[in-house]
Amino acid sequence: MDLRNTYWLLRHGRSRANERGIIVSSVEEGEKEEFGLTELGHEQASAAGAQWLQLLGKVESSDLSIISSPFSRARQTAEDAAASASVKTASIEIAEELRERYFGTGLELQSDKGYQQVWAADAIDSSTCPSGGGESVEQVSCRLKQLVQRLEMQHQGIHILLVSHGDTLSIMWATMTGSPLPEHRAHGQQTGELRKLQTQGC
Repeated sequence: MDLRNTYWLLRHGRSRANERGIIVSSVEEGEKEEFGLTELGHEQASAAGAQWLQLLGKVESSDLSIISSPFSRARQTAEDAAASASVKTASIEIAEELRERYFGTGLELQSDKGYQQVWAADAIDSSTCPSGGGESVEQVSCRLKQLVQRLEMQHQGIHILLVSHGDTLSIMWATMTGSPLPEHRAHGQQTGELRKLQTQGC
């Protein structure tokens, strides 16, 4: 599909889960304020918002939309970025499709070293689901396609900032650029990193 809007991807700022080196990927845990941003994370989010405003140039606020994952670390990032970009925080939309990729019960609240085994499996087969009910790359890609299709129906000619998570955004990039899904990690973003999505349609 040809896209009618311009999409920007922002990974959440450094979180308390990042600081503790643990995986927080379920909605139940991810929405808890205890796993929100660190002081550095808030600074990264504010800086990203200022960067976005600078890159946009002269754009009416009515032509801007910020959409966030429901996880606390993403919501707080969206709020900080919005404040820096002079966008009303009350206008931030929450989209369940932007939630973190679920890594399964076996890895939830465990060491983030567990990511490596999942990514190794991804590289072999993007349909592989992490044990304990985890999501495959293809499943995440599917929900992200649905989100973009919905946004394309709702808006035209605006800039949309999507605030989300590492795997979700790397899968988004691969999905929208036509890159191989098993190689999604090659498109990973650092915490607080802003990137303009260069799309090839989906």
